[in-house]
Amino acid sequence: MLLVPVKMKFESYADRGVDPAVELINRLSPGWSQGRLWRLPVDPVSRHDLAQEVEAKISGHPVTLTRQAGEEMIRLACDLRSVFELMSQGRQDRAAAMVNTLLTRYQAAPQLARHDGEPWHLHFHSQAKEAGQAVARGAMCVIALAVVIGSPGGARLGLCSAANCDRAFVDTSKNGSRRFCSPNCLSRTKVAAFRARRAILRVTLGAAQPGAPVVAVAAATLERLRRRD
Repeated sequence: MLLVPVKMKFESYADRGVDPAVELINRLSPGWSQGRLWRLPVDPVSRHDLAQEVEAKISGHPVTLTRQAGEEMIRLACDLRSVFELMSQGRQDRAAAMVNTLLTRYQAAPQLARHDGEPWHLHFHSQAKEAGQAVARGAMCVIALAVVIGSPGGARLGLCSAANCDRAFVDTSKNGSRRFCSPNCLSRTKVAAFRARRAILRVTLGAAQPGAPVVAVAAATLERLRRRD
């Protein structure tokens, strides 16, 4: 049985598909990103150009997608987002069922390959004859997610916990404690928590009885907030 060790990085066969899945979700699925509404283009040309740009970034070289393939990339991104959402909610059974459906859709299968001076490694591809780039990318991502979900590494698939952000991430921290998609969202959350504590303190001091020792009230309030954190 293949296992993904819970450590700093997944094994290479998972990295090759999980990281692209995150890129697809975060660029090609609507929602919120670091406090701002994340919308996809409406007009077909812009949607196609964006999908082609994202695939070129993942591939590491220029690519040419048909209009249909661009829309398939967007559909794939939304389906992958659903898998991450289910895993972040602890609904692993539903996530696994969805991944199985996607494996069938993309006729996904692993194959050992060696190229560019690399050692033998797993490639993820579609058994569909003359599969287009979108189908091939879907097979790669879905097989990788299947490997990860079927191992302890499944708990490392998450969505950002910051307010007004739902971008995906893979937690590669040693203790599995990551909650945010980026340092920016971590910073935003800390600033918001600090302001909330300061506002509560002001309200508490303002409600103190006349003559009450202000320093003592402030100290007690801060201690309660510290325990809450």
